[in-house]
Amino acid sequence: MVKYVIGCFLLLLLICCFDGSHQSKTEQNTIDTLSAYKYKESGKVKSANGDKRGAIKDYTKAISFNPDYDIAYYNRANAKMSIKNYKGAIDDYTKAIEINKYFAQAYHNRALLKYEMGDFKGELSDYRLAIKYCEPDSDIYNNLGRALYDLERFKESAEAYGEGIKYFPEDYRLYYGRGLARKRTGDKNGACEDWIKSSELGCVQANMLLPLCEEYIQEKNDSLKRHKGN
Repeated sequence: MVKYVIGCFLLLLLICCFDGSHQSKTEQNTIDTLSAYKYKESGKVKSANGDKRGAIKDYTKAISFNPDYDIAYYNRANAKMSIKNYKGAIDDYTKAIEINKYFAQAYHNRALLKYEMGDFKGELSDYRLAIKYCEPDSDIYNNLGRALYDLERFKESAEAYGEGIKYFPEDYRLYYGRGLARKRTGDKNGACEDWIKSSELGCVQANMLLPLCEEYIQEKNDSLKRHKGN
């Protein structure tokens, strides 16, 4: 009987110790999460006020409390880019993406930074990764089309803009860019179609290109007249 009582006591003591340890870890995790958020928000304020280095210190502190804080890495990357610490910014964008592969803006900003650094293949790769993993984003498609155009890969450029138009049929930038790419492939009529659509959607640059399409517009008007006549 005594052994039974002692056994029950030891078991109860063990359970209490386990519960206490579990509760302590939970409380510490909560404290760390709140601390990370506090420093992240402080970093945002400092960054907005132009104190990029102070912001970087706060984001670093936030990461020390939460090593998987993708937003803190992303914000720190933006701050590092502002002070031209490009390698550090690339590393932070990469870490944010490793934590969250669906982070579209991290791919986007890393791609733009790679462009600035002359890594054009890396830029294209990031846009394509964003398209693969993230929700459709008009800026991603627009920049992919522009990047391919800059590399004189005009057919691929037109195709990239076209893919974007499927998701964003009201974005005049995509029609304008595809028009430029189509013009370089020799598809003048296709280019004019896109510039007219872009102009209808409010693109001023497209308006300036419409004089190049006078013959196409005249042929289109004549075709409409013939159709009405029939």
